[in-house]
Amino acid sequence: MTTFIHRYLGIVLIGLMALACSKKSNIKTAHISAEFSVADSVQRSNDYSGIGLAVIKKDSANTNADTLFYAITDSAGEFSGQVSFEKKQRYPAIISRNSTNLGRVGIILADGDSIHISGTLPNLEKSFSISSTEHNAMEVYDRVNKNFSRVQRYAQAGLLKGDTLRQEYVKFSDIYWDVYAEQRGTFASELAARRAIQVLQGIDNNKMMARLRAVQKQDKFSDVGATIGKNYIAKTRGLDPALSYLDTLNDITENKNKLMLINMERIKLLYDSARVDAAKKELDAFKERFSESNQPEEWVKSMSYDLSYLSPGDTIPTFAFEDNGRKISQQSLLGTPYILEITDLSNRLYQSQFDRTIAIHSIYKNFGLQVITLPLNQSQITIDAFFEERLKPWPVADAESFDRQQLVEKFNIRLVPTRFLVSSKGKIIRKYVGTEYQDVINGIRTLIKKEKKPAS
Repeated sequence: MTTFIHRYLGIVLIGLMALACSKKSNIKTAHISAEFSVADSVQRSNDYSGIGLAVIKKDSANTNADTLFYAITDSAGEFSGQVSFEKKQRYPAIISRNSTNLGRVGIILADGDSIHISGTLPNLEKSFSISSTEHNAMEVYDRVNKNFSRVQRYAQAGLLKGDTLRQEYVKFSDIYWDVYAEQRGTFASELAARRAIQVLQGIDNNKMMARLRAVQKQDKFSDVGATIGKNYIAKTRGLDPALSYLDTLNDITENKNKLMLINMERIKLLYDSARVDAAKKELDAFKERFSESNQPEEWVKSMSYDLSYLSPGDTIPTFAFEDNGRKISQQSLLGTPYILEITDLSNRLYQSQFDRTIAIHSIYKNFGLQVITLPLNQSQITIDAFFEERLKPWPVADAESFDRQQLVEKFNIRLVPTRFLVSSKGKIIRKYVGTEYQDVINGIRTLIKKEKKPAS
């Protein structure tokens, strides 16, 4: 019996060693050192022991946190040690003393990095600092980002226009690109490259695509190509070249999560382009290719619903509401092309888009286009307050005149604002979600060309 137990334990030990070896290649390490002190106003002695730092990892809101690193200062206020982790990212860290939490910070852990932390209690908010290759690079990125945010505010206020605006955006794209090159390999480098590409959208598209192609072979940037690059090619060259571009990204990308995103963007592009049968076929292939544990279940369900009931060419679902006693429904709107928008009026994105909606309505009402707003706000006071200082040139549903939950389910609302461009025959031209509203002009122009000439 004893021999059997020894053999069994030996087999288990070998199995554990094999498992450890299989995971060893995924384990990364970094060195953490710290130097803390306490202000004389709080403590007269020079004993700075008992100050702890815990670096934790939490996979989801419903799971317990794992402690990756924990150390306590000696009497000199110092400690050092090695932290092991599987993925380079920013991790939450808790600073404490004598079991009392004093603050929470973020620490970027990268393989082989050396992180030095310092601070003086009790005013950690002002005295706390982190020095490492990753954090130093992030400080450079943050400075550039802060300056660019100021330029964006000027642009939004109308203080930068035309060539001046274009020059500023191109200049900052160049600065971000320099950060990408100079801080290569860091999180800041990746963020800077993404920003350098993003800010050129609609400003210098040729330069944007050149920079995108310079990084798209790196897995970490394939999602940028799958969104920004795909959208640009679809607008300028059409559907088939955009699909071919996504195929290219699919061939050069190895990261499974990035591959999943590329395939999601491909399905969405087919859906938006009214290739419904092709989109359904690829959605079925998507569900087979990616295991259920990795699939974005809500996205799959939402996409399946849209393809079945809300595709381009489908009849808009029934709806009815009152606007100051006037009854309006999808039936009463037959003969009129319109934009149906479903939103929360307090949504910042909707508010930022509102002036543009006014401009669109002002231009295209001459072609018979109407705008219809179904606010999800429950209070009529909230709705009235929104329009106190704004124009209301189109019908807006009264708060108590329709069933919100039914509307959300029927129109598959997952994000607001959601809009539908609808033909005069009550057929869906396209669904626009969130920032996709920037594409609505092209849809309206196509619709107007098919339907009618300007109203007299």
